[in-house]
Amino acid sequence: MTPDINAKRLMNTFLELCSIDAESTRERAMADRLTALLTGLGFTVTEDDAGARLGGNAGNLYATLPGTGTGETLLFSCHMDRVVPGCGVRPQIKGEYVVSDGTTVLGADDVAGLAAVLEGITLFREQGLPHPPLEVVFSVAEELSLLGIEQFNMEQLVSRCGFVLDAGGPVGEIVVKAPEQVRLSAVIHGRAAHSGIAPEEGISAIQIAATAISRMRLLRVDDETTANIGSIRADGPTNIVPDRCELIAEARSTDPARLAAQVAAMRQALEDATQAAGGRVEISVRSNYRSYQLDSNSAPVRRAEAAARSLGLPVRHRSTGGGSDANFFNECGIPTAVLCCGFEKVHTCEEQMPVEQLTLLAQWVAAILAGGEE
Repeated sequence: MTPDINAKRLMNTFLELCSIDAESTRERAMADRLTALLTGLGFTVTEDDAGARLGGNAGNLYATLPGTGTGETLLFSCHMDRVVPGCGVRPQIKGEYVVSDGTTVLGADDVAGLAAVLEGITLFREQGLPHPPLEVVFSVAEELSLLGIEQFNMEQLVSRCGFVLDAGGPVGEIVVKAPEQVRLSAVIHGRAAHSGIAPEEGISAIQIAATAISRMRLLRVDDETTANIGSIRADGPTNIVPDRCELIAEARSTDPARLAAQVAAMRQALEDATQAAGGRVEISVRSNYRSYQLDSNSAPVRRAEAAARSLGLPVRHRSTGGGSDANFFNECGIPTAVLCCGFEKVHTCEEQMPVEQLTLLAQWVAAILAGGEE
């Protein structure tokens, strides 16, 4: 039986953490507060040098706690950072929701996960309830294509059952499938000329980019694949035909073959347009993180599902088009499920956290700690 969580303490923790400035690569205050909270629960906490590597001011936190009961080590992970504008957040309870004042995001992504993990563990510690050995990873720069967790030393982890609290959707839903993301960068070289006197002598790098983009399949490509142009940059005066244009794009898919085909098609569009215009293009492609798909019988899925059902929550396994730190844990051989947290309208100033969902999320963490896989 799962004990009741302390809803008032949970809300106070949530409001406090939302109020701490923690934009990506600027998580110092958040890392310090979380270190103090984890240490107070008996964890041994270390911080890596991810911040220094990324030009930030804080690293990933790794915390361990010996078990007081039977069972294999469990991993819980959330990210400390939030998107811009994420400083000066003033959270407030309005009816059944927690919201910001409308000038910033709320930061429920991922403070809801942080607060729920802390409350679930606090409950077990204060009541002396038995729990398995625990590992906790709180990462930085997750919102920057998972750059923080990419710096983390996975070899130190002993868990083979992980839970990342970091997805929208009702509490009780479990993400078992997520895509690989590929970043495509291109520098297009044309030829400068006076745009009023001799434009025919120039080759417009911007025009090449526009032609290439017009030939690409973008946004929703198919049921498993998406693609997007993130930015185009070509600074210069209007009286010069632009000889340089930079383009940054991405493609994602849960199907490796479809992803490879999409990236190849985007490259081909750039190369064809450049060649036809007589220009030159430099293209670089980088996989930011790999896709994964968990079997319904994997340990984290079984345990999370059993815990949700013990709370009377509807359970649904689903896929997502977004990445999370779970992509890296799974790639490194640690089966890890993403737990949906109930937050809404994330990455906007209209972000909101249903109070009931926050409570259910903490109860879910406690139920996972208390239960097995059946």
